[in-house]
Amino acid sequence: MPIKLKLLLGCLCLTLLTLGLGAYALKSQRDVGTLAERIYDEALVSMSYLRSAQNRLLKQEAAYRAFAMGESVPDGTALSPLVQAQPLAAILQDLQVASERAISAAGKKQTSDIHRRLIALATAPATTLPSQVLAELRAIDAELDVAVEIFAGDGFRFRREVRDRIERSLDNAGFAMAGAIAIALAISLMLTRAIVPPLNQAVTVARAIAAGRLDNEIRPQGVSETARLLTALATMQESISEKMQRIRDLMAAQADSYNDRMQQQHARFDAALNNMSQGLCMFDDQQRLVVFNRRFAQMFGGIQLGVEAKDVLIDPELSHVLASQTQASYNQELPDGRMIAISHQPIERGGWVATFEDVTDRHHAQLKLSHMATHDALTGLPNRVRFRERLESVVRKPRGARRVAVLSLDLDGFKTVNDTLGHPTGDKLLKAAAERLRLCVGKDDLLARFGGDEFVIVQIATHPEVAAATLARQIIEVLSRPFVIDGHEMVVGVSIGIVLPGFRSEAGPERNVDVLIKNADIALYRAKAEGRSTWRFFERAMDTERQARRTMEIDLRVALERGELELFYQPFVDVARQRISGFEALMRWRHPVRGFVSPAEFIPVAEDCGLIHAMGAWALETACAQAAGWPEDLVVSVNLSPVQFKKPGLADDVERALAASGLAPQRLQLEVTESLLLQDTESVIATLNGFRDRGIGISMDDFGTGYSSLGYLNRFPFDKIKIDQSFVRTIEAKESRAIIRAVIGLSRALGMAVLAEGVETREQRDALILEGCSEMQGFHFSKPRPANELPQVLIEFGLRHRMVGSAVANPAGRLAVAAV
Repeated sequence: MPIKLKLLLGCLCLTLLTLGLGAYALKSQRDVGTLAERIYDEALVSMSYLRSAQNRLLKQEAAYRAFAMGESVPDGTALSPLVQAQPLAAILQDLQVASERAISAAGKKQTSDIHRRLIALATAPATTLPSQVLAELRAIDAELDVAVEIFAGDGFRFRREVRDRIERSLDNAGFAMAGAIAIALAISLMLTRAIVPPLNQAVTVARAIAAGRLDNEIRPQGVSETARLLTALATMQESISEKMQRIRDLMAAQADSYNDRMQQQHARFDAALNNMSQGLCMFDDQQRLVVFNRRFAQMFGGIQLGVEAKDVLIDPELSHVLASQTQASYNQELPDGRMIAISHQPIERGGWVATFEDVTDRHHAQLKLSHMATHDALTGLPNRVRFRERLESVVRKPRGARRVAVLSLDLDGFKTVNDTLGHPTGDKLLKAAAERLRLCVGKDDLLARFGGDEFVIVQIATHPEVAAATLARQIIEVLSRPFVIDGHEMVVGVSIGIVLPGFRSEAGPERNVDVLIKNADIALYRAKAEGRSTWRFFERAMDTERQARRTMEIDLRVALERGELELFYQPFVDVARQRISGFEALMRWRHPVRGFVSPAEFIPVAEDCGLIHAMGAWALETACAQAAGWPEDLVVSVNLSPVQFKKPGLADDVERALAASGLAPQRLQLEVTESLLLQDTESVIATLNGFRDRGIGISMDDFGTGYSSLGYLNRFPFDKIKIDQSFVRTIEAKESRAIIRAVIGLSRALGMAVLAEGVETREQRDALILEGCSEMQGFHFSKPRPANELPQVLIEFGLRHRMVGSAVANPAGRLAVAAV
C-alpha cells in the first residue's frame, strides 16, 4: 500500500475517533444542562413559590388576629369574617405553581390538601368564630411547613441524583478518552511499522553511496514510494559506479603524459625566468637560495644554489641587499655606479622572492627631468620654482628673514638687442650675463632666472642691507662692461630692485614669498623709472604709489564708457600769415572725484595696460568728427602712441575715423615721437608710408629729446618737425638757440615744415621769428580749449589781427603784427 494511502487511512481513523469523542462530550453536556434546568424549575422555583404562599398566609393571619381584637388593619378596611379575597387568590396561585412544579407525588398531594383547606376556609359560613378561623390558619401554616420539608427533601434527592449522573458521565468520558488514546497509539504504531523501516533502509543506502561505497545490496519490494526510492538509489549507485570507473580510466590515461607535460612546463618556466629583463632569486624558509635566473647571475656573478642569503653575493658591501625578508621596494646604488631597483616579496609559507632591475638610465633621466623642472633651460640657472623653494626655506626660519635680501634684476636695453640682432643673439647675451652674475653672488646665495631678461637673487648675509647695496653696485659695474656676441659689441645696463624681509615694520619680518617678489618688482620699477642702471630699496611708499597706479588703471577702464574723456584743442599759429592753421587735439580726463587728471599721469598707465588702443581710436574718431565742422583750411593734429603701432589695426582705426566723419585725409595730421622708430623700424615706416599715400600728414613730435638720428629723417621724410618746448623754454641760452637754428635749417634743407612748441612769452615768439620759425604753438597764443569754444578762439584771433591791419614784409613789421 502506498505511504500516501496509509497516512490517509490513519488520519481518517483518528478523525472519526475525534468526532465520536466530541459527540459523546456534547451529549453529556446537554444532559447536564437539562438536569440543571430541572433543578431550577422543579426544585428551586417550586420551593420559592411555596415560601411565598406561606409568607402571604402569615400576613393574613396577623391581619385577621388584629381584626378579631378590634384593631385596624394596614389598609384601613374592616376584614370580612374570613380573610380578604385578593390576598387569598395570590396564595392560591402560588400554591398552584408550586403544585405544578412539585417533584414528588407527596409534594403534589400536600399542596393540593392545603389548597382545598384554604378554599374551604374562604367559603366557611359567616357564623364561624374568629378563634376557629385563627386555628384553621395556624393549621394551614403548619401544613405549609410540612410541604416545605417535603419539597426540600425532594430537592435534595434530585440533586443527589444529578450528582450521580454527572459522575457517571465523567467516568464514561474518561473511559472513552483512554480508549481513543489507545486506538491513536495503535494507529501510529501501525503507520510507523509500515513507513519508517523502508525509509531507514533508503537513508542507509544513500549515506553509504555518499561515503563512496558502491557495492550496497538494494532489494526494493512492492510499488510503494519507498520501493521506488530504493530503485532510484540502485540506479544512481550503478551510474556513479560507471562514472567513477571512467574517471579512473581517464586519470590513468592522463598520468601517462604527466611527466612529459611537467618537463615541458619546466622548460617554459626556465625560458621565461632566464629571459626576464629583471634579475630574480627565491629563498626558502631556511633562507637558502632555491631559484635564480640568468639575469641575476649576470648582474652579480658567482651564484650557487643552496647557500644562505648572506653568502649569495660576493661583495660584502651588498650583503644587506638580500637580508630583508619583509615586503620592501627601494633603489640601491652599486659600487660600480649602477642604480638597481630592488623589490622583496614574502612567500606565504616562509621564504621570499627578490627582483632586481637595472634602472641606471631611468634614474639619470629622472635626475635630468628634476633638474629641468627647477632650472632654466637656456642659462642653467635655477628657475622660479627653485627660487620659491629656497626663499621659503630661508624666511620660515626663526631668524632667517632678518638675514636675507631679495634682488630683482632686469637688463636695460636688452629688448633693443633682441629686436635688432635677433633672438639667437639675445639668448647668447643672456647666457653671458648669467655667467657674469654667477661670479658676483656668494656660495650661499641663489641666482635664478624668471624668464626673458629678468633675474632674481636670494642673498644671505649678516647685514643684508649693506651686503645688498654692495652686491647691487658690483652687478651694475660688471654688466655695464661691453659684451661681444658674434662680432657685435653691445652695451646693456641693469636696473635692480631690492627688498629686505627683515626690515618690514613693528609687525615683524615679511615671510610671504609672493609679497616679497611683488615688492622687489615694485622697487625694480622705481629704479627703471628713475633713470635705469641703478638700484632702489623697496619702501612702503612705493607700494602705495603702485596701488594708486592700479586704482587709476581701474578708473581709466570705465572712463571711456562713462564719457569722462574729452578732447581739448590748442591752435597752430602761422605768425607769417597771421592766421590759425589748425589745432592739436589734446586728451583730457575729467575724473568724477579728482577732477582733471594730467595726461602725464594717465597716458603712461593706459600704455602699460593696453587701454591706449581703445583710447587712441576714440581720439581719432572724435577729433575727425569735430574737425569736419571746421573751416576747410584748418587741419587737426592727433598724437599717436608708439604702443598703438605694436598692435595690428591702427591703419584701420584711421580709415574708420575718416570714413565716419567725412574729413579729407589732407586735413588730418598724425604726430609721432622719436621713440617709435626704435621699434620694428621696417613695419613702422611701412605703416607711416601708408598714411602718406592716403594724403595724411606726419609730424615728428618732441624732436631732439630722444633718439634723434638723421638716418630716420633720411629713411622717412616727415611733413613737419616740432621743436620740443624744452629748447623753446631756454631759447635765451646759446646752446638751445643753436639747436633751434640747426633744426630749422635742417627742415628747410629737407623740405619739411617746422613748428615750435611751448611758446609762452612774447620774447620766445620774437626770438623764434628772428630764427626763421613761422609756425608756433603755446600758451602765448591760447591755452587748450574745449571744442565748443573754438569758434570763439577763431573770432578773438581774427579781431586782434584786424585791429593791427595788414601784415608788413620786413621782420620788424612781422614782429609788430605778431605782438597783437
